[in-house]
Amino acid sequence: MLVRDGRIVADPWTLVEEEPARPGLIAPFDAWKRSPEGAGAWVDGDRAVEELVPEILEAPVVAVRFAAFADGRGLTLGALLRGRYGFRGELRAFGDVLADLTEYMHRSGFNAFVLPDRRQAEVAIACMARMSDHYQGSVREPLPAFRRVALGP
Repeated sequence: MLVRDGRIVADPWTLVEEEPARPGLIAPFDAWKRSPEGAGAWVDGDRAVEELVPEILEAPVVAVRFAAFADGRGLTLGALLRGRYGFRGELRAFGDVLADLTEYMHRSGFNAFVLPDRRQAEVAIACMARMSDHYQGSVREPLPAFRRVALGP
């Protein structure tokens, strides 16, 4: 089940493990590099962002595989792609994605999440919506709350 931008949507992409990249597929980064036109790329969350840029910035969708929910390296990868390198396409989390952690993933720059079923997708949407503001800065809102208040409306 795909949640994109806070809504459950049909997934127009197919994730593949080994096939060559072609439009409509999300292929492993190395396969995608050989034929990127119209295809998406996926990477493991432990991949160094420096190995991916600048090529991956041209992908319409980048999917980051989380091997374990407790491994935060994928969050760092997403935050760097969005914040430091300015990636503007879809940033998707898949693999061991827990619905109650999607709020943190969203704050790190992810806007799409692959979840096992509709119930988990609904929980993820509720988790992302439960806080209207955060004290700390993030990829979504770089200034912390006290700086925003000091700047005024």
